[in-house]
Amino acid sequence: MTLRWINEKFMLQRFPNTIAGILESVGWEEFAQYRSKNASKYAEVRLFKAIGSDKVLRQFGIINAYDLDKPTFPDNRLIPLTSNLANIGVGDGVKKTFNILSEYILPGSERIQINDADIADTEYKIDRLGRTITFNTPPTGIIKATYSLSTKAFEPTNTFGIFLFDDVSFDITTLKKGIGTANGTLKVFNLGVTNVKPGSVKVYVNNVLADDLSYTVKNSTGEVTFYDAPTTGEVSASYTEIRQPIEGNDYGDLIATGSGDLSTSDGLGNLAFSAASFIKPSVPTVMTFTNEDNFNPAFGRDSLLHAWGSVSKDRLILFLRMDAASNPDNIWHVPLYLGRLNNAGKKPRQNTVLIGGCRAGKAGVWTKDKKLGNHLVDYGMDTANGNNFAMLQQSIGGSYYQKHYLAFITHDKAIERPESGRGPSVYDDMYHDSLMGIVHPYDKEVGVLDDVYAVHPSGLEHDAELEVEKTVVHERIGIGDGITKVFHLFQRTADTKPSIYFDCKEQTNFTYSNDYKAVEFSTAPPVGTEITSSYIAANMYQYNLAESPITPMRLESTSPYAPIGWGIFKEKI
Repeated sequence: MTLRWINEKFMLQRFPNTIAGILESVGWEEFAQYRSKNASKYAEVRLFKAIGSDKVLRQFGIINAYDLDKPTFPDNRLIPLTSNLANIGVGDGVKKTFNILSEYILPGSERIQINDADIADTEYKIDRLGRTITFNTPPTGIIKATYSLSTKAFEPTNTFGIFLFDDVSFDITTLKKGIGTANGTLKVFNLGVTNVKPGSVKVYVNNVLADDLSYTVKNSTGEVTFYDAPTTGEVSASYTEIRQPIEGNDYGDLIATGSGDLSTSDGLGNLAFSAASFIKPSVPTVMTFTNEDNFNPAFGRDSLLHAWGSVSKDRLILFLRMDAASNPDNIWHVPLYLGRLNNAGKKPRQNTVLIGGCRAGKAGVWTKDKKLGNHLVDYGMDTANGNNFAMLQQSIGGSYYQKHYLAFITHDKAIERPESGRGPSVYDDMYHDSLMGIVHPYDKEVGVLDDVYAVHPSGLEHDAELEVEKTVVHERIGIGDGITKVFHLFQRTADTKPSIYFDCKEQTNFTYSNDYKAVEFSTAPPVGTEITSSYIAANMYQYNLAESPITPMRLESTSPYAPIGWGIFKEKI
Protein backbone atom coordinates (compact mmCIF):
# COMPACT_ATOMS: atom_id res chain seq x y z
CA MET A 1 0.00 0.00 0.00
CA THR A 2 1.40 3.39 -0.99
CA LEU A 3 -0.89 5.80 0.89
CA ARG A 4 -3.03 5.13 3.95
CA TRP A 5 -5.48 7.00 6.06
CA ILE A 6 -5.05 5.37 9.44
CA ASN A 7 -7.47 5.48 12.37
CA GLU A 8 -6.21 3.06 14.98
CA LYS A 9 -6.57 2.58 18.72
CA PHE A 10 -4.03 0.34 20.43
CA MET A 11 -2.73 -0.37 23.89
CA LEU A 12 -0.01 1.89 25.24
CA GLN A 13 2.30 -1.06 25.88
CA ARG A 14 2.15 -1.79 22.14
CA PHE A 15 3.13 1.75 21.07
CA PRO A 16 6.58 1.11 19.51
CA ASN A 17 5.51 -2.06 17.69
CA THR A 18 2.25 -0.61 16.40
CA ILE A 19 3.89 2.56 15.08
CA ALA A 20 6.57 0.43 13.40
CA GLY A 21 3.86 -1.69 11.78
CA ILE A 22 2.05 1.39 10.46
CA LEU A 23 5.26 2.75 8.95
CA GLU A 24 6.24 -0.56 7.39
CA SER A 25 2.78 -0.89 5.81
CA VAL A 26 3.45 2.14 3.58
CA GLY A 27 7.06 1.46 2.63
CA TRP A 28 9.25 2.52 5.56
CA GLU A 29 11.84 0.00 6.70
CA GLU A 30 12.89 -0.38 10.33
CA PHE A 31 16.54 -1.04 9.56
CA ALA A 32 18.00 -0.96 13.08
CA GLN A 33 16.94 -1.13 16.70
CA TYR A 34 18.96 -0.83 19.91
CA ARG A 35 18.67 0.11 23.57
CA SER A 36 21.05 2.59 25.16
CA LYS A 37 21.62 1.63 28.79
CA ASN A 38 23.01 3.71 31.63
CA ALA A 39 22.38 2.08 35.03
CA SER A 40 18.58 1.64 35.28
CA LYS A 41 17.87 4.11 32.46
CA TYR A 42 17.14 2.85 28.96
CA ALA A 43 16.43 4.48 25.61
CA GLU A 44 14.80 2.17 23.10
CA VAL A 45 15.72 3.54 19.68
CA ARG A 46 14.20 2.43 16.38
CA LEU A 47 15.61 3.71 13.09
CA PHE A 48 13.55 3.93 9.91
CA LYS A 49 14.29 4.76 6.30
CA ALA A 50 12.40 5.02 3.02
CA ILE A 51 13.08 6.17 -0.50
CA GLY A 52 10.23 8.53 -1.36
CA SER A 53 8.42 9.02 -4.64
CA ASP A 54 10.93 11.85 -5.29
CA LYS A 55 13.78 9.27 -5.13
CA VAL A 56 15.09 10.87 -1.91
CA LEU A 57 16.30 8.72 1.01
CA ARG A 58 14.77 9.83 4.32
CA GLN A 59 15.89 8.50 7.69
CA PHE A 60 14.68 9.17 11.21
CA GLY A 61 14.73 7.67 14.67
CA ILE A 62 12.13 7.29 17.44
CA ILE A 63 13.36 7.38 21.06
CA ASN A 64 11.36 5.86 23.91
CA ALA A 65 13.29 6.41 27.15
CA TYR A 66 12.46 5.14 30.65
CA ASP A 67 13.91 4.35 34.06
CA LEU A 68 13.18 0.82 35.28
CA ASP A 69 13.96 1.88 38.86
CA LYS A 70 11.04 4.31 38.55
CA PRO A 71 8.47 2.59 36.32
CA THR A 72 5.51 4.63 35.11
CA PHE A 73 2.83 2.42 36.63
CA PRO A 74 2.65 1.14 40.25
CA ASP A 75 2.03 -2.44 39.13
CA ASN A 76 5.52 -3.88 39.68
CA ARG A 77 5.50 -4.65 35.94
CA LEU A 78 3.05 -7.47 36.59
CA ILE A 79 0.24 -8.01 34.08
CA PRO A 80 -2.92 -9.23 35.90
CA LEU A 81 -5.61 -11.44 34.38
CA THR A 82 -7.97 -8.44 34.31
CA SER A 83 -5.75 -6.56 31.85
CA ASN A 84 -6.38 -6.66 28.11
CA LEU A 85 -2.68 -7.50 27.81
CA ALA A 86 -3.47 -10.83 29.47
CA ASN A 87 -5.46 -11.93 26.41
CA ILE A 88 -3.34 -14.40 24.46
CA GLY A 89 -5.95 -15.46 21.93
CA VAL A 90 -8.72 -17.89 21.13
CA GLY A 91 -7.67 -21.45 20.41
CA ASP A 92 -9.30 -23.13 17.42
CA GLY A 93 -7.96 -26.63 18.02
CA VAL A 94 -5.44 -26.21 15.17
CA LYS A 95 -3.06 -23.37 16.07
CA LYS A 96 -0.33 -24.14 18.62
CA THR A 97 1.80 -20.97 18.83
CA PHE A 98 0.51 -17.57 20.02
CA ASN A 99 2.17 -14.18 20.49
CA ILE A 100 2.27 -12.55 23.92
CA LEU A 101 1.04 -8.95 23.58
CA SER A 102 3.46 -7.34 26.04
CA GLU A 103 6.49 -9.17 24.62
CA TYR A 104 9.59 -10.05 26.63
CA ILE A 105 7.95 -11.58 29.68
CA LEU A 106 9.88 -13.49 32.34
CA PRO A 107 9.50 -17.18 31.50
CA GLY A 108 8.48 -18.97 34.69
CA SER A 109 6.49 -16.00 36.02
CA GLU A 110 3.42 -16.86 33.99
CA ARG A 111 0.16 -18.49 34.95
CA ILE A 112 -1.77 -19.73 31.93
CA GLN A 113 -5.52 -20.28 31.76
CA ILE A 114 -7.71 -21.83 29.10
CA ASN A 115 -11.42 -21.11 29.55
CA ASP A 116 -10.65 -19.73 33.06
CA ALA A 117 -8.97 -22.96 34.20
CA ASP A 118 -5.27 -23.09 35.09
CA ILE A 119 -3.14 -25.47 33.06
CA ALA A 120 0.14 -27.11 34.07
CA ASP A 121 3.43 -25.62 32.86
CA THR A 122 4.20 -28.99 31.28
CA GLU A 123 1.45 -28.33 28.70
CA TYR A 124 3.29 -25.50 26.92
CA LYS A 125 6.64 -23.79 26.34
CA ILE A 126 7.54 -20.08 26.49
CA ASP A 127 10.39 -19.12 24.16
CA ARG A 128 13.57 -17.94 25.90
CA LEU A 129 12.82 -14.26 25.25
CA GLY A 130 9.26 -14.56 26.53
CA ARG A 131 7.57 -13.46 23.31
CA THR A 132 5.58 -16.54 22.27
CA ILE A 133 3.84 -19.49 23.86
CA THR A 134 3.58 -22.87 22.14
CA PHE A 135 1.16 -25.53 23.40
CA ASN A 136 1.83 -29.25 23.17
CA THR A 137 -1.73 -29.78 21.98
CA PRO A 138 -3.63 -27.12 20.02
CA PRO A 139 -5.92 -25.45 22.58
CA THR A 140 -9.61 -24.73 22.17
CA GLY A 141 -11.18 -21.70 23.86
CA ILE A 142 -10.10 -18.42 25.45
CA ILE A 143 -6.43 -18.25 26.46
CA LYS A 144 -5.26 -15.81 29.14
CA ALA A 145 -2.08 -15.31 31.11
CA THR A 146 -0.80 -13.33 34.05
CA TYR A 147 2.95 -12.69 33.97
CA SER A 148 5.83 -10.36 34.87
CA LEU A 149 7.72 -8.29 32.32
CA SER A 150 11.45 -8.80 31.86
CA THR A 151 13.90 -5.89 31.85
CA LYS A 152 13.93 -6.10 28.04
CA ALA A 153 10.23 -5.16 27.87
CA PHE A 154 9.25 -1.62 26.91
CA GLU A 155 8.16 0.76 29.70
CA PRO A 156 5.58 3.35 28.52
CA THR A 157 6.10 7.00 29.44
CA ASN A 158 4.42 10.31 28.68
CA THR A 159 7.26 11.35 26.34
CA PHE A 160 9.00 10.17 23.21
CA GLY A 161 11.43 11.84 20.82
CA ILE A 162 12.00 11.94 17.07
CA PHE A 163 15.20 12.95 15.29
CA LEU A 164 16.67 13.14 11.80
CA PHE A 165 20.20 12.12 10.78
CA ASP A 166 22.40 11.52 7.75
CA ASP A 167 23.97 8.18 8.68
CA VAL A 168 24.63 5.88 11.61
CA SER A 169 27.23 3.33 12.68
CA PHE A 170 27.22 0.85 15.56
CA ASP A 171 30.99 0.38 15.73
CA ILE A 172 32.32 -0.02 19.28
CA THR A 173 35.86 1.24 20.01
CA THR A 174 38.04 -0.26 22.77
CA LEU A 175 41.14 1.65 23.89
CA LYS A 176 44.34 -0.17 24.98
CA LYS A 177 43.03 -3.48 26.23
CA GLY A 178 45.60 -6.01 27.42
CA ILE A 179 45.74 -9.05 25.12
CA GLY A 180 48.69 -10.98 26.54
CA THR A 181 52.29 -11.00 27.78
CA ALA A 182 55.30 -11.28 25.49
CA ASN A 183 57.88 -14.01 26.25
CA GLY A 184 60.09 -14.02 23.16
CA THR A 185 58.30 -17.07 21.73
CA LEU A 186 54.59 -16.22 21.57
CA LYS A 187 53.61 -14.72 18.24
CA VAL A 188 49.80 -15.03 18.26
CA PHE A 189 47.55 -12.89 20.47
CA ASN A 190 43.77 -12.50 20.43
CA LEU A 191 41.68 -9.38 20.81
CA GLY A 192 38.81 -11.42 22.24
CA VAL A 193 36.27 -10.15 19.71
CA THR A 194 35.27 -11.02 16.19
CA ASN A 195 34.31 -8.76 13.28
CA VAL A 196 37.08 -6.23 13.87
CA LYS A 197 36.91 -3.16 11.68
CA PRO A 198 39.73 -3.34 9.11
CA GLY A 199 42.47 -0.76 9.71
CA SER A 200 41.28 0.05 13.23
CA VAL A 201 43.77 -2.08 15.21
CA LYS A 202 46.75 -0.50 16.96
CA VAL A 203 49.05 -2.82 18.93
CA TYR A 204 51.35 -1.75 21.76
CA VAL A 205 54.28 -3.61 23.37
CA ASN A 206 55.31 -2.16 26.72
CA ASN A 207 53.04 0.82 25.89
CA VAL A 208 55.08 1.52 22.75
CA LEU A 209 53.12 1.57 19.51
CA ALA A 210 54.24 -1.33 17.30
CA ASP A 211 54.87 -0.84 13.60
CA ASP A 212 51.65 -1.87 11.82
CA LEU A 213 53.76 -3.82 9.34
CA SER A 214 55.26 -5.95 12.14
CA TYR A 215 52.06 -7.98 12.55
CA THR A 216 48.92 -9.08 10.70
CA VAL A 217 45.32 -8.99 11.90
CA LYS A 218 42.66 -11.56 11.02
CA ASN A 219 39.63 -9.30 11.33
CA SER A 220 37.02 -12.07 11.34
CA THR A 221 38.50 -13.73 14.45
CA GLY A 222 40.40 -10.90 16.16
CA GLU A 223 43.69 -12.81 15.88
CA VAL A 224 46.91 -10.73 15.89
CA THR A 225 50.03 -12.50 14.61
CA PHE A 226 53.56 -11.01 14.89
CA TYR A 227 56.18 -11.89 12.31
CA ASP A 228 58.79 -11.84 15.07
CA ALA A 229 57.72 -12.67 18.62
CA PRO A 230 57.99 -9.64 20.95
CA THR A 231 60.48 -10.27 23.72
CA THR A 232 59.03 -9.08 27.04
CA GLY A 233 56.28 -6.92 28.49
CA GLU A 234 52.54 -6.43 28.20
CA VAL A 235 50.94 -6.56 24.76
CA SER A 236 47.84 -4.38 24.45
CA ALA A 237 45.67 -3.14 21.61
CA SER A 238 43.01 -0.60 20.70
CA TYR A 239 40.48 -1.54 18.05
CA THR A 240 36.96 -1.01 16.74
CA GLU A 241 34.44 -3.83 16.69
CA ILE A 242 31.74 -3.92 14.04
CA ARG A 243 28.56 -4.84 15.90
CA GLN A 244 26.42 -7.39 14.12
CA PRO A 245 22.63 -7.38 14.45
CA ILE A 246 20.99 -9.62 17.04
CA GLU A 247 17.55 -11.05 16.21
CA GLY A 248 17.65 -9.68 12.70
CA ASN A 249 17.94 -5.92 13.08
CA ASP A 250 18.17 -5.65 16.88
CA TYR A 251 21.61 -4.56 18.10
CA GLY A 252 20.63 -5.33 21.68
CA ASP A 253 21.69 -3.31 24.73
CA LEU A 254 24.52 -0.85 24.14
CA ILE A 255 26.27 0.91 27.02
CA ALA A 256 25.55 4.63 27.13
CA THR A 257 27.47 7.36 28.96
CA GLY A 258 24.91 10.16 28.72
CA SER A 259 21.69 10.57 30.67
CA GLY A 260 19.54 13.27 32.27
CA ASP A 261 15.84 14.07 32.54
CA LEU A 262 14.27 11.58 30.14
CA SER A 263 11.23 13.79 29.59
CA THR A 264 13.38 16.45 27.87
CA SER A 265 15.09 16.74 24.51
CA ASP A 266 18.53 16.79 26.15
CA GLY A 267 17.84 13.71 28.28
CA LEU A 268 16.50 11.75 25.29
CA GLY A 269 19.41 12.77 23.07
CA ASN A 270 22.12 12.19 25.67
CA LEU A 271 20.99 8.64 26.34
CA ALA A 272 20.16 7.65 22.75
CA PHE A 273 23.13 9.27 21.00
CA SER A 274 25.87 8.05 23.36
CA ALA A 275 25.53 4.41 22.30
CA ALA A 276 25.73 4.82 18.51
CA SER A 277 27.64 7.01 16.06
CA PHE A 278 25.36 9.32 14.11
CA ILE A 279 26.35 11.73 11.38
CA LYS A 280 24.54 15.07 11.59
CA PRO A 281 21.83 14.13 14.12
CA SER A 282 19.17 16.74 14.84
CA VAL A 283 18.17 17.97 18.26
CA PRO A 284 15.38 15.52 19.22
CA THR A 285 11.87 16.85 18.73
CA VAL A 286 9.90 16.08 21.91
CA MET A 287 6.40 14.64 21.87
CA THR A 288 4.35 14.59 25.08
CA PHE A 289 0.87 13.09 25.33
CA THR A 290 -0.36 14.99 28.40
CA ASN A 291 0.30 18.06 30.52
CA GLU A 292 1.82 15.92 33.27
CA ASP A 293 5.30 14.74 34.23
CA ASN A 294 4.18 11.20 33.50
CA PHE A 295 0.91 9.35 33.13
CA ASN A 296 -1.32 9.65 36.19
CA PRO A 297 -2.56 6.49 37.99
CA ALA A 298 -5.81 6.52 35.98
CA PHE A 299 -3.80 5.15 33.05
CA GLY A 300 -2.44 1.65 32.65
CA ARG A 301 -0.33 -0.35 30.24
CA ASP A 302 -3.48 -1.37 28.39
CA SER A 303 -4.88 2.20 28.13
CA LEU A 304 -5.77 3.07 24.56
CA LEU A 305 -3.75 5.44 22.41
CA HIS A 306 -5.52 6.81 19.34
CA ALA A 307 -3.49 7.56 16.20
CA TRP A 308 -4.97 8.93 12.98
CA GLY A 309 -3.86 10.72 9.87
CA SER A 310 -2.32 10.22 6.44
CA VAL A 311 0.88 8.22 5.97
CA SER A 312 3.02 7.29 2.99
CA LYS A 313 6.69 6.67 2.29
CA ASP A 314 6.96 10.41 1.47
CA ARG A 315 5.64 11.79 4.76
CA LEU A 316 3.80 11.17 7.99
CA ILE A 317 0.94 13.49 9.01
CA LEU A 318 -0.45 12.25 12.31
CA PHE A 319 -2.35 13.17 15.40
CA LEU A 320 -1.95 11.15 18.59
CA ARG A 321 -4.22 11.24 21.63
CA MET A 322 -4.39 9.21 24.80
CA ASP A 323 -7.67 8.13 26.39
CA ALA A 324 -9.03 11.48 27.64
CA ALA A 325 -11.48 10.18 30.25
CA SER A 326 -9.22 11.00 33.21
CA ASN A 327 -8.90 14.72 32.41
CA PRO A 328 -9.78 15.95 28.90
CA ASP A 329 -8.13 19.35 29.49
CA ASN A 330 -4.76 17.70 30.11
CA ILE A 331 -4.91 15.06 27.36
CA TRP A 332 -3.84 16.68 24.10
CA HIS A 333 -4.18 16.23 20.37
CA VAL A 334 -0.45 15.86 19.62
CA PRO A 335 0.67 16.73 16.05
CA LEU A 336 3.44 15.15 13.98
CA TYR A 337 4.61 16.04 10.49
CA LEU A 338 7.71 14.32 9.12
CA GLY A 339 8.70 14.25 5.47
CA ARG A 340 8.62 15.94 2.11
CA LEU A 341 7.70 19.51 1.26
CA ASN A 342 5.86 20.17 -1.97
CA ASN A 343 7.54 22.92 -3.97
CA ALA A 344 7.37 24.39 -7.45
CA GLY A 345 10.99 25.41 -7.95
CA LYS A 346 14.33 24.29 -6.60
CA LYS A 347 14.25 21.80 -3.76
CA PRO A 348 16.15 21.75 -0.46
CA ARG A 349 19.24 19.55 -0.47
CA GLN A 350 17.50 17.27 2.01
CA ASN A 351 13.79 17.84 1.67
CA THR A 352 12.56 16.63 5.06
CA VAL A 353 10.63 18.76 7.55
CA LEU A 354 9.91 17.77 11.16
CA ILE A 355 7.21 19.32 13.36
CA GLY A 356 6.00 18.01 16.73
CA GLY A 357 4.34 19.14 19.96
CA CYS A 358 5.23 18.97 23.64
CA ARG A 359 4.83 20.44 27.13
CA ALA A 360 6.54 23.67 28.13
CA GLY A 361 10.14 23.27 29.27
CA LYS A 362 10.80 20.00 27.40
CA ALA A 363 11.99 21.19 23.98
CA GLY A 364 15.67 21.48 23.15
CA VAL A 365 17.41 24.81 23.71
CA TRP A 366 20.37 25.96 21.62
CA THR A 367 23.70 26.59 23.30
CA LYS A 368 27.07 27.11 21.67
CA ASP A 369 29.03 23.88 21.10
CA LYS A 370 26.13 21.87 22.51
CA LYS A 371 26.66 18.11 22.56
CA LEU A 372 24.24 15.27 23.14
CA GLY A 373 25.96 11.95 23.78
CA ASN A 374 29.26 13.28 22.35
CA HIS A 375 27.48 14.36 19.16
CA LEU A 376 27.69 18.03 18.28
CA VAL A 377 24.16 19.40 17.73
CA ASP A 378 25.07 23.08 17.55
CA TYR A 379 24.05 24.10 14.02
CA GLY A 380 24.31 27.81 14.75
CA MET A 381 22.27 30.16 16.92
CA ASP A 382 19.09 29.44 14.91
CA THR A 383 19.25 25.68 15.40
CA ALA A 384 15.66 24.37 15.33
CA ASN A 385 14.11 21.75 17.56
CA GLY A 386 10.91 20.93 15.66
CA ASN A 387 8.81 22.15 18.59
CA ASN A 388 9.21 25.94 18.69
CA PHE A 389 9.88 26.12 14.95
CA ALA A 390 9.56 23.89 11.92
CA MET A 391 12.84 22.04 11.30
CA LEU A 392 14.15 21.59 7.74
CA GLN A 393 16.88 18.98 7.47
CA GLN A 394 19.14 20.82 5.01
CA SER A 395 18.50 23.99 3.05
CA ILE A 396 19.32 24.66 -0.58
CA GLY A 397 22.44 26.51 0.59
CA GLY A 398 23.59 23.58 2.73
CA SER A 399 22.64 24.73 6.25
CA TYR A 400 21.35 22.02 8.59
CA TYR A 401 18.36 22.17 10.93
CA GLN A 402 17.58 25.89 10.83
CA LYS A 403 14.45 27.56 12.19
CA HIS A 404 11.64 27.83 9.67
CA TYR A 405 8.28 29.54 10.01
CA LEU A 406 4.70 28.87 8.90
CA ALA A 407 3.08 30.89 6.11
CA PHE A 408 -0.50 30.88 4.80
CA ILE A 409 -3.37 33.16 3.83
CA THR A 410 -4.71 34.69 7.01
CA HIS A 411 -6.27 37.78 8.53
CA ASP A 412 -5.74 39.85 11.65
CA LYS A 413 -7.42 38.51 14.79
CA ALA A 414 -8.56 42.05 15.53
CA ILE A 415 -11.23 41.82 12.82
CA GLU A 416 -12.79 38.61 14.14
CA ARG A 417 -16.31 38.74 15.57
CA PRO A 418 -17.24 35.89 17.91
CA GLU A 419 -20.88 36.04 16.91
CA SER A 420 -20.12 35.64 13.20
CA GLY A 421 -18.27 32.34 13.52
CA ARG A 422 -16.59 30.76 10.54
CA GLY A 423 -18.31 30.98 7.20
CA PRO A 424 -17.86 31.34 3.45
CA SER A 425 -17.34 34.59 1.59
CA VAL A 426 -20.64 36.32 0.75
CA TYR A 427 -19.10 37.20 -2.62
CA ASP A 428 -18.42 33.70 -3.96
CA ASP A 429 -19.89 31.36 -1.30
CA MET A 430 -16.50 29.75 -0.83
CA TYR A 431 -14.11 29.29 2.07
CA HIS A 432 -10.63 30.64 1.43
CA ASP A 433 -7.88 28.56 3.00
CA SER A 434 -4.40 27.85 1.72
CA LEU A 435 -1.86 25.09 1.92
CA MET A 436 0.47 25.48 4.88
CA GLY A 437 3.73 27.02 3.68
CA ILE A 438 7.20 26.87 5.21
CA VAL A 439 9.41 29.97 4.94
CA HIS A 440 12.84 31.12 6.06
CA PRO A 441 13.79 34.78 6.64
CA TYR A 442 16.70 34.51 4.19
CA ASP A 443 15.60 31.79 1.75
CA LYS A 444 11.95 32.99 1.76
CA GLU A 445 9.29 30.53 0.50
CA VAL A 446 10.62 26.97 0.63
CA GLY A 447 7.45 25.00 -0.11
CA VAL A 448 4.27 23.73 1.50
CA LEU A 449 3.58 20.79 3.77
CA ASP A 450 2.41 17.94 1.59
CA ASP A 451 -1.40 17.49 1.81
CA VAL A 452 -1.91 19.96 4.68
CA TYR A 453 -4.23 22.99 4.57
CA ALA A 454 -4.01 25.77 7.15
CA VAL A 455 -7.53 25.91 8.59
CA HIS A 456 -8.83 28.60 10.96
CA PRO A 457 -10.39 26.91 13.99
CA SER A 458 -13.41 29.21 14.41
CA GLY A 459 -16.66 27.24 14.45
CA LEU A 460 -15.04 23.87 13.71
CA GLU A 461 -14.89 20.73 15.82
CA HIS A 462 -12.19 18.08 15.81
CA ASP A 463 -12.50 15.60 12.92
CA ALA A 464 -14.65 17.94 10.80
CA GLU A 465 -14.42 16.97 7.13
CA LEU A 466 -13.68 19.65 4.56
CA GLU A 467 -14.18 19.28 0.81
CA VAL A 468 -11.82 20.93 -1.66
CA GLU A 469 -13.12 21.12 -5.21
CA LYS A 470 -11.31 23.27 -7.73
CA THR A 471 -10.19 23.53 -11.32
CA VAL A 472 -6.46 24.06 -11.54
CA VAL A 473 -5.04 25.75 -14.64
CA HIS A 474 -1.30 25.78 -15.36
CA GLU A 475 -0.14 25.20 -11.81
CA ARG A 476 3.64 25.41 -11.82
CA ILE A 477 5.07 22.17 -10.42
CA GLY A 478 8.72 22.72 -11.17
CA ILE A 479 11.57 24.10 -13.24
CA GLY A 480 13.72 21.73 -15.26
CA ASP A 481 17.34 21.30 -14.18
CA GLY A 482 18.34 18.59 -16.65
CA ILE A 483 18.55 16.02 -13.82
CA THR A 484 15.24 15.81 -11.96
CA LYS A 485 12.65 13.51 -13.50
CA VAL A 486 9.95 13.52 -10.80
CA PHE A 487 7.68 16.46 -10.00
CA HIS A 488 4.59 16.68 -7.83
CA LEU A 489 1.16 18.26 -8.15
CA PHE A 490 -0.26 20.09 -5.15
CA GLN A 491 -3.65 18.32 -5.31
CA ARG A 492 -4.82 14.89 -6.39
CA THR A 493 -6.65 14.75 -9.67
CA ALA A 494 -10.22 13.65 -10.21
CA ASP A 495 -9.15 12.40 -13.65
CA THR A 496 -6.81 9.52 -14.39
CA LYS A 497 -3.98 11.87 -15.36
CA PRO A 498 -3.40 15.62 -15.35
CA SER A 499 -2.44 17.64 -18.40
CA ILE A 500 1.28 18.45 -18.28
CA TYR A 501 3.04 21.23 -20.16
CA PHE A 502 6.63 22.28 -20.91
CA ASP A 503 6.63 26.05 -21.46
CA CYS A 504 2.90 25.79 -22.32
CA LYS A 505 3.42 22.90 -24.78
CA GLU A 506 1.44 19.81 -23.78
CA GLN A 507 3.40 16.63 -23.04
CA THR A 508 2.32 12.98 -23.15
CA ASN A 509 5.51 11.08 -22.29
CA PHE A 510 5.10 10.73 -18.52
CA THR A 511 3.63 8.47 -15.87
CA TYR A 512 1.45 9.63 -12.99
CA SER A 513 0.82 8.28 -9.47
CA ASN A 514 -2.26 9.85 -7.87
CA ASP A 515 -1.31 8.50 -4.43
CA TYR A 516 1.87 10.57 -4.44
CA LYS A 517 0.67 13.21 -6.96
CA ALA A 518 3.93 12.34 -8.75
CA VAL A 519 4.61 13.06 -12.40
CA GLU A 520 7.65 11.17 -13.71
CA PHE A 521 9.34 11.69 -17.07
CA SER A 522 11.56 9.15 -18.80
CA THR A 523 13.98 11.96 -19.64
CA ALA A 524 14.65 14.90 -17.34
CA PRO A 525 13.15 18.17 -18.62
CA PRO A 526 15.78 20.56 -20.04
CA VAL A 527 17.32 23.24 -17.85
CA GLY A 528 15.02 26.23 -17.36
CA THR A 529 11.87 24.54 -18.65
CA GLU A 530 8.72 25.67 -16.80
CA ILE A 531 6.63 22.61 -15.98
CA THR A 532 2.94 23.23 -15.37
CA SER A 533 -0.14 21.13 -14.83
CA SER A 534 -3.89 21.53 -15.35
CA TYR A 535 -6.47 19.28 -13.72
CA ILE A 536 -9.66 19.04 -11.68
CA ALA A 537 -9.32 18.31 -7.96
CA ALA A 538 -12.03 16.90 -5.67
CA ASN A 539 -10.64 15.80 -2.32
CA MET A 540 -11.68 15.53 1.31
CA TYR A 541 -9.54 16.77 4.21
CA GLN A 542 -9.99 16.23 7.94
CA TYR A 543 -9.58 19.10 10.36
CA ASN A 544 -7.81 18.82 13.72
CA LEU A 545 -6.25 21.39 16.00
CA ALA A 546 -2.94 20.76 17.75
CA GLU A 547 -3.31 21.22 21.51
CA SER A 548 0.29 20.73 22.64
CA PRO A 549 1.37 24.22 23.77
CA ILE A 550 4.89 24.04 22.31
CA THR A 551 4.27 23.48 18.61
CA PRO A 552 4.61 25.93 15.69
CA MET A 553 0.84 25.94 15.09
CA ARG A 554 0.18 27.50 18.52
CA LEU A 555 3.11 29.92 18.84
CA GLU A 556 2.68 33.51 17.67
CA SER A 557 6.44 33.73 17.20
CA THR A 558 6.23 31.10 14.47
CA SER A 559 2.74 31.26 12.98
CA PRO A 560 0.96 34.29 11.44
CA TYR A 561 -2.24 33.13 13.15
CA ALA A 562 -2.19 31.03 16.31
CA PRO A 563 -3.65 28.60 16.95
CA ILE A 564 -4.07 27.33 13.40
CA GLY A 565 -5.51 23.92 12.53
CA TRP A 566 -4.50 21.31 10.00
CA GLY A 567 -6.69 20.02 7.22
CA ILE A 568 -5.12 16.66 6.32
CA PHE A 569 -5.89 14.87 3.04
CA LYS A 570 -8.19 11.96 3.77
CA GLU A 571 -9.64 10.68 0.50
CA LYS A 572 -10.82 11.57 -2.97
CA ILE A 573 -14.47 12.49 -3.42
